[in-house]
Amino acid sequence: MRTAFTAGIAILLLVQTAAFAGDERPQPAADKKEIEKLPGLYKVAGRGGDESAVYCVLTPEPVLIDCGSRVGWDQLAGNLKLLGLSPGDVRWVIATHGHWDHMDAMALFQKDFPSVKFAIHAGDAQFVINDDRVFSCAEPLYDGVESAPVKVDRVLLDNDTVNVGNAVFRIVHTPGHTPGCIVVATEIAGKKIAFSGDSVGGYYSLLNRSSTIDWQSSLKKIQALDVDWLCTGHGRDPVDSKDEIREMIDTQMQAVTSKRKKQESDEPYRGLESEMNKGR
Repeated sequence: MRTAFTAGIAILLLVQTAAFAGDERPQPAADKKEIEKLPGLYKVAGRGGDESAVYCVLTPEPVLIDCGSRVGWDQLAGNLKLLGLSPGDVRWVIATHGHWDHMDAMALFQKDFPSVKFAIHAGDAQFVINDDRVFSCAEPLYDGVESAPVKVDRVLLDNDTVNVGNAVFRIVHTPGHTPGCIVVATEIAGKKIAFSGDSVGGYYSLLNRSSTIDWQSSLKKIQALDVDWLCTGHGRDPVDSKDEIREMIDTQMQAVTSKRKKQESDEPYRGLESEMNKGR
């Protein structure tokens, strides 16, 4: 069953990418029960494509893992309202990486709710500060969408912790999809949970500074976490089976390894001028 699911991840992401900002915007849930995954853990936004999964952890002060894009703002605000919260009540947004679909809404937070703090890994920080639209996929993937520079309140490094209320969020640097990808690891209701962003199930692109060498090492780190639940950046629900989590990571490793082998066979030490003149 999981094999069919994991084999379809890439197809699912491609299909979801068609759900760009010009389409109907995602709406909030009708009831709090629809978004509750565990006591204290809520999926408050996300539909894939132009709107990543956004998780709210009540510590009891609310912390968001990613905040999605402005496309999902109404969904995010509406679901926070179901929890008795407004966007301004959020204490921290921790970004899994600097792509538009995962953190663009932070520009709206900073405009209207400046008390909300933003943290991202050093590897992606400068790109979001400068609103690098190619790096963030605002161009060309999400062609024509709005974006804005985002102020970084805390630059994260591997093994850092973000302590909020009664929760500790450990930062695991997992470069590969982007240089600054992270997994956010914590414990909720007795479960070891990892928020993996696009480190599991993400795509490869030189425009985003993807690295197959880094990604292979990162997937080994994620596997070693031995978590109970894995919350991916575009999955519909957390994965709560260790066997399924292991298979998802193995599938991603196979894809990354295949890409690296192709790169290694493409004459990696050829001089640039020789490469440019090849075939002339």
